[in-house]
Amino acid sequence: MGKGFRVFPQAPGAAVRRLMPVVLAAGLVAGPAWADTAPPASHEVLERVVMLTRHGVRSPTKGLAELRRLSDQDWPAWPVDRGILTPHGADAIRQLGLYLGAQYRQRGLLGPGRCPGGGPGGGPGGGPAGGPAGDSIFVWGDSGDQRTRASAQALAEGLAPGCGLKPHGLAPDSPDVLFDAASGGACPMDADEATKAVVAANGGDIATVPASVAPALAALVKVVAPKACAANATPGACFATGPAKVVDKGGEVKVDGPLARGAMLAESVFLEYVQGMPAEQVGWGRAGTPQALAAILPVHDYQADLTRRTPYIASHNGALLARQIVAGVTGGAAPAPLAPVPAGAKLVSILGHDTNLSNVAGLLGLDWTLPDQPDKTAPDTTLAFEVSRDTATGKRYVRVVLYYQTLEDLRQAAALTPGHPAGKVDLPLPACGGDRCTVEDFATLVRKAVPAACWR
Repeated sequence: MGKGFRVFPQAPGAAVRRLMPVVLAAGLVAGPAWADTAPPASHEVLERVVMLTRHGVRSPTKGLAELRRLSDQDWPAWPVDRGILTPHGADAIRQLGLYLGAQYRQRGLLGPGRCPGGGPGGGPGGGPAGGPAGDSIFVWGDSGDQRTRASAQALAEGLAPGCGLKPHGLAPDSPDVLFDAASGGACPMDADEATKAVVAANGGDIATVPASVAPALAALVKVVAPKACAANATPGACFATGPAKVVDKGGEVKVDGPLARGAMLAESVFLEYVQGMPAEQVGWGRAGTPQALAAILPVHDYQADLTRRTPYIASHNGALLARQIVAGVTGGAAPAPLAPVPAGAKLVSILGHDTNLSNVAGLLGLDWTLPDQPDKTAPDTTLAFEVSRDTATGKRYVRVVLYYQTLEDLRQAAALTPGHPAGKVDLPLPACGGDRCTVEDFATLVRKAVPAACWR
């Protein structure tokens, strides 16, 4: 590593968990067919689901000129401007919506008709699919970015195909504090406390590259900038060298330095693959295989965990989303600035970013690795909070399930069916000591995790 960097093994108990190896065995697809996704006990009835989903495949958020300054070669052109959902990305998230909508109809959450509120076109008395009856499925997208607005539309089309179901949100291009509670002023962080938390999570020195991540950073150098990072290269030319620091960017805490640059570059290469670019274009032919991507993605995952899952940051940035989820699973009121979910909504979908997934995961103590998917919060990844009622006791329980598409399914925008299902991981709730919480206990644990000043 460059001057000012050391490699050290992470200390036990660090706030950021060690990244587990990702299994990329050919043909392995996680997740059972729909018939196997019934509630664990026959006397439990699925009553409500709240989903938090990352937007679909987009182009890199950095321009090609900026990417070129950090690498040895020009990057391939994209069919859309930077940070925009691609047509391929819309197709892929629509496929996930088709799968989830069919699954939740099969499990009895939604009516047997294709459209909310009745038959194939909305049903008698149900009115248009976007009307009150159609709001048994309610989709809310972050208004601040095209990729989240367009992804919300594509997901809605999949959840209720041919029904004209429309997503909801604030006015286009206006900030929605639900997705950015800290910098939006709804749950501001203390910059000094945030800095201390991030530094502590990185072992006490922000300029340290953990031993668990060093091989991935070295692999990324070989893909992106082997010449710029060579021993005799111009000083300062290599993205993987130089100082690191924690910075406060308008209430949002970021880490600048080699790992941050590496995380962005690794994700940009990953996006080329899941966009379906030819293998010889992905990382200039040096990262066009699942194995090559698995070798570099730990840089991205570690940086994401460091700056998003660290508890202090997660509890502030994720405060409003946590409140939204509690309102959804309890059926309680959702006052502004939460999304105005209708009282009769059974399937609530909140469409945001990978940052939001990481924040909520950190707040709740959730973590996972994904078979056949090296990006822990890849495009379309969905956290589902499923509420079931025990018909024998009347008690209601919350289970957390993560749905995702494998690397190849994202690349191909593949159809997901009972014979070729989406990936599925059941996530235990550590604070409840098992795989489920009562609704009341879930609400209590979330409230304890959110700063008191941010629950109002």
